[in-house]
Amino acid sequence: MKNLSREQKIQHIKTLYKNGKTISEISVLTKIPRATVFDWVTGRKRHKVIIEKITEVSDYDENDNRVDLLIEEETDDSNQKSPFINIQTDDSNREGLIDFIMNIRPINYPTPPKPNVYSVPNKVAMVIGDTHFGIECWNTLNIFLQIVQEIKPEKIILNGDTLDMFSISKYSKDPRHSIAIDKEVSGFHKFLKLLHDVTEPFQTEILETNGNHSGNGQEGRWWRFLSENLGSIASSDLIAEKLSYKNVFYPNDAWSRIKLVDSINQESMVELPNEMFVFHGDIVRKNGGYSARATFEKRYASTITNHTHRIGSSCQRIPSIGTRKEKIITNFENGCACNLNPTYVSGANWQNGFSIVNYSENTTGVETVIIHNKKATVCSLNKTFKVI
Repeated sequence: MKNLSREQKIQHIKTLYKNGKTISEISVLTKIPRATVFDWVTGRKRHKVIIEKITEVSDYDENDNRVDLLIEEETDDSNQKSPFINIQTDDSNREGLIDFIMNIRPINYPTPPKPNVYSVPNKVAMVIGDTHFGIECWNTLNIFLQIVQEIKPEKIILNGDTLDMFSISKYSKDPRHSIAIDKEVSGFHKFLKLLHDVTEPFQTEILETNGNHSGNGQEGRWWRFLSENLGSIASSDLIAEKLSYKNVFYPNDAWSRIKLVDSINQESMVELPNEMFVFHGDIVRKNGGYSARATFEKRYASTITNHTHRIGSSCQRIPSIGTRKEKIITNFENGCACNLNPTYVSGANWQNGFSIVNYSENTTGVETVIIHNKKATVCSLNKTFKVI
């Protein structure tokens, strides 16, 4: 550096700064004062400071001798202002602050490693309920059958109120709109045959749970009707078997694979992995999701229910305590697959829909499919289905 001219030194220092050296590092390396390095890098120019002495009479001492005071003022011989003139700090810290600002460099973080995520193939169940054959919605059923064909589920659960059975209910009826029970059965069998043909290649298990309209439970319309009309005769084991729901309403043909989930000792429900229970339900609240929450508060278990004809869900985290692990409980209202404007209900807050349930040994995920205006979007298939 000793043999270089001033201009060469300035150029050399600027090159070092451009290559990433800090002002302090350059000062140590070149043995040039840091303030000078700073001036050369930033282009700051130091201006001559003129000290003006002004003599003023301030006072007289105790001997009446005059005392002169000298006041020194610094003035700059240039009108050029520093770009850092507005930095609010004292002069002793200003140069260090400017040096810090000038030496700011981007921080280079190492590329984070990609997390190890693996996937496992799931099994699938599809849950549809409240078809109420007699007032069924074929737009919903046709979309359901098409999705069944594409997803190829392991199980299909008809989740109660499959038949409406309005004609044998205790409610008063308008004879102009009453539907005979044999017409309900005809529509039911048509759907079962279509479902059989779609699922035969992959042999899907087809299950039906009891509801308050259909099924073999004591809460269903069929056995309430028999009890009212047959009295004690209905308690005979022979009559109970002959007039059972599946004997009367299921197809007798060899192609029929539907099974009724019915037991004297247990509630009619299907249990899926991760303690997810599918049953018709017995709670009705005002809006969608309210009944799902009430079902949680009654059962303290994950559920998929119908009965309300609404779509909604509720989710509750149960924190860990002691040796008990954290748990997430999810409850779903599954909509319906019937006419949203039946003659016996005015302005019903119902929604057409069904559920697709993915599950493995210890995990379960539920997608609710909503049907509106003859179309439905299925996220798991990246498709929208439309009825023409």
